[in-house]
Amino acid sequence: MEPVINTTQQQEILRKIKCFVMDLDGTVYLGKRILDGAIDFLHTLEKNKIKFKFFTNNSSKNTKVYVDRIRNMGYHVEEDMMLISNHVIINYLKKHAADQTVFVLGNEYLQNDFKEAGIVLVDENPDIVVVGFDTSLAYDNLTKACTFIRNGARFLAVNPDFNCPIEGGYIPDCGAICALITASTGVKPEYFGKPTAHTLQYILENTGCKEEEIAIVGDRLYTDIALGKGNNVTTILVLSGESQLVDIPGSEVKPTLVFPSLKQVKEALEETANV
Repeated sequence: MEPVINTTQQQEILRKIKCFVMDLDGTVYLGKRILDGAIDFLHTLEKNKIKFKFFTNNSSKNTKVYVDRIRNMGYHVEEDMMLISNHVIINYLKKHAADQTVFVLGNEYLQNDFKEAGIVLVDENPDIVVVGFDTSLAYDNLTKACTFIRNGARFLAVNPDFNCPIEGGYIPDCGAICALITASTGVKPEYFGKPTAHTLQYILENTGCKEEEIAIVGDRLYTDIALGKGNNVTTILVLSGESQLVDIPGSEVKPTLVFPSLKQVKEALEETANV
C-alpha cells in the first residue's frame, strides 16, 4: 500500500484509531533529547481520550529505565504504558519453553528481566541462546554464544534492528550482533520484537484492540512499518530517525501515512478532531 496523501483519506484513517503504539528511539526522543512536538502529541491524545502505549525494540534497558527517561524529559508515563521487546520474548519462553535453560547475551537489565520472570539462566550447555542489544558486549560471552549455538542450542534474538539511532549517528544494535554470530556459526536466529507476529499478538493482547484500531508509529521501515505487513494495522512513518522518504520506493513495506515528526501527526489529529 502506497502512503496516503489525500487529506480526506488521512482523516478517515486517523479517525478510526483507538490506540497509538509509539516507538521511542528516533520517534519520541533521540539520545537524551526529546523530539520537537512529542510531548504535545501525547497531550493531544490525552485530550481526545485516545489510548496510547510505547513500544521499543531496544533491549539494552528495562521498563523502569525507559519510564524514568521519559519522565525526566517532561512527561509522566506510567509503567503499564511501556512495552519492550524483552517482554515479548519472555512471554513466549514462559508459554513454550518454561522448562528449558537459557544463556543471555545482553546487558544486566535484560538478564534481570529474565530472572524476575523465573527463567533459568546458565553459563554452560544451555538449551537456548538469547541475544539482545548488548552495549557491554564482551568477546568471551560472544564466543560462548557461538559455541553453544554450534553445539545445538536454539538461537533466539530479542530484536532485529541493525542500528540504534543516537544524536549524531547510529550504533550497532541487536541485529548487527546477530549477523556477526550468523557469520561465525552459519545459523540464523528466530527474531522477536518488531516486526514479528510475536510482537503484534503481544500488542493486541495488551491493548485489547483490534488490528484496524491500532496505529504503529515509528521511524524504521523494516521494524515499525513492517509490523503492518499482511494485516489491518495502520502504520505511520515519522522522518525524525532512521528511515527517510528516499528509502520508501525501494522498501518492500510501505507506510500508510508519512509525517516529518510527531509534531505533524499531532496537527493532523487535531484537524481530524475538528472536522
